[in-house]
Amino acid sequence: MKLFWKLLTGMLAIILLSFTIFGTVLLQSFLQSSLDKETERGMEEVRMLQYAFLASVEGLEESYTVDERTIKQLTQSVADNVGDGVNEVVVYDEDGRCIYPSQSSDRELYHLLKNASSDDNCVWRLTLDNGIHKMEAMTRMDCIGQTYYLEIRRNIQDVYDNWENGYRAYRVTLVVLACLAAVLSVLFAAGFTAPIRKLSLATKAFSNGVYERRVKVKGRDEIADLMQDFNGMADRLENNIYELRENARRQEEFTGAFAHELKTPLTSIIGYAEMLMTMELNDEDRRQSAGYIYREGRRLESLSYKMMELIRIGKLGASMGKVDMAELGERLVQLMRVKLADKKIEMQVNMEDGAIVGDMDLLLSLLSNLVDNSRKACDEGGHIVVTGSRRLQVKDSKLPSGMDFSYGICVKDNGRGIPKEELERVTEAFYMVDKSRARKEGGAGLGMAICRQIIEVHGAEWNVESTQGEGTCITMLFPKNCLADASYKKGELK
Repeated sequence: MKLFWKLLTGMLAIILLSFTIFGTVLLQSFLQSSLDKETERGMEEVRMLQYAFLASVEGLEESYTVDERTIKQLTQSVADNVGDGVNEVVVYDEDGRCIYPSQSSDRELYHLLKNASSDDNCVWRLTLDNGIHKMEAMTRMDCIGQTYYLEIRRNIQDVYDNWENGYRAYRVTLVVLACLAAVLSVLFAAGFTAPIRKLSLATKAFSNGVYERRVKVKGRDEIADLMQDFNGMADRLENNIYELRENARRQEEFTGAFAHELKTPLTSIIGYAEMLMTMELNDEDRRQSAGYIYREGRRLESLSYKMMELIRIGKLGASMGKVDMAELGERLVQLMRVKLADKKIEMQVNMEDGAIVGDMDLLLSLLSNLVDNSRKACDEGGHIVVTGSRRLQVKDSKLPSGMDFSYGICVKDNGRGIPKEELERVTEAFYMVDKSRARKEGGAGLGMAICRQIIEVHGAEWNVESTQGEGTCITMLFPKNCLADASYKKGELK
């Protein structure tokens, strides 16, 4: 059964059952109270008649003979003058013979009082005679040496008539209340289940691939909290799905690019090797063919090294220790001197004294990849500046505002720059802005992907700024927890 119908039937059942029980108990209490009042009134009246009767007997003259005829006359007189509201008065002698009126067929109260203890001088009962409800009361009277039994009978049908009228009005009220309760229950159940229906629809839409579906949160109750939690969960799932799709796309592009990067040198190697095997070539052609095979083989070797470095960083991470930044700058100059000299590119390295916690080999790989990319982007006679400082000034960057860092490094060149629309993709594996020039320079498009992983394992942040025709500036900030030594002396780590 749907929650809506459970709420509707449950509320109706509770409301109707509550009012039925309440109304029945109230009407029954009203009837019982009315009957108690009538009974008390009847008992008072029978006692009043008893006192009046005895007073009348005591008021007779001593010479007056009290016989059955006298008893009838006194009873008639008392009933006429005192018994207001009494429909019938009956008097029995000690033997149960009806004295007044002349006969009475019902002697149940007489037998009940006759057999009662001497302390019980009054009994009563409620009867139904020919559809008329009556209240009967009887008392014992000791008069001039004789015992008489005085009984009154009162018509209390109006009590039951009033109760019946009240019960009919109650049934009508109950029907109206049931209709009103049904309407209110429908509104309440619909309002209560509306957010749940919205959640259900949003969940179905989400399962069908509509990941941007959300529910509008209203109120501050538990259901509103549930809707808020659903929206938060949906946001996280949508982000995860987006990341999975992006990873799948990158993986697919990576696989395709890797296959392409393997295919190109292998095709050249196989082609030139086949030419050497099947054709008669002069010494110059053989040297050229062997040179092509050698260069493409070196490309494959470089590609394999880059791939191994990516895998190593991803699986093993970094071997952290104190890194002397001045020493890092010196090793960078030694490593890149030959490559830069080939294109007559000048590199200036200014590393302020300092030390951070990091992996020297990975940091050297990071800077060498960035400098090598700058080399490829610069024409002959270009200029590259590598700056390291504890107080590095960063302008117009996407780095976290107010970031508290221990050391910053900036690699800046005056090369061709990177198009604005391609800045977001430069860290993807095998992605190359200028593919023909990159392959000519011996690149495979893995350098920036390696740089990104090295930055991540060091917990650092970086920012790439570039303007076409003017150059590129890459800024890296290492957080405070990477600080190895606040007071550093050159050539010595403390």
